[in-house]
Amino acid sequence: MVKSELIQKLCDAYPNILRRDMEKIISVIINEMIEALRRDQNVQIRGWGCLKVITRKARIGRNPKNSKVIQIPAKKAIKWKMSRILYNRLNNNFDENKIPATN
Repeated sequence: MVKSELIQKLCDAYPNILRRDMEKIISVIINEMIEALRRDQNVQIRGWGCLKVITRKARIGRNPKNSKVIQIPAKKAIKWKMSRILYNRLNNNFDENKIPATN
């Protein structure tokens, strides 16, 4: 699913909200998540998962084209951990009548 498909599904589910307003809502949510990650804050959405920034150490690598040794600098990456509820839904261990307790 891409962003435009998500917006279309939300517009279909909530016809009283205009499409341009739905686009703004989704953009604000994504931008706030990005800004929180830039500030090294975790983003946790209950029932979906947690995003956090990790720092990968600098290391020495090898260029596969010419086998020369190169220095790879340290960089930031995002680590995502899914919630237990999402894990159970993906693995068909979810009962509609009983929602498992979160941490």
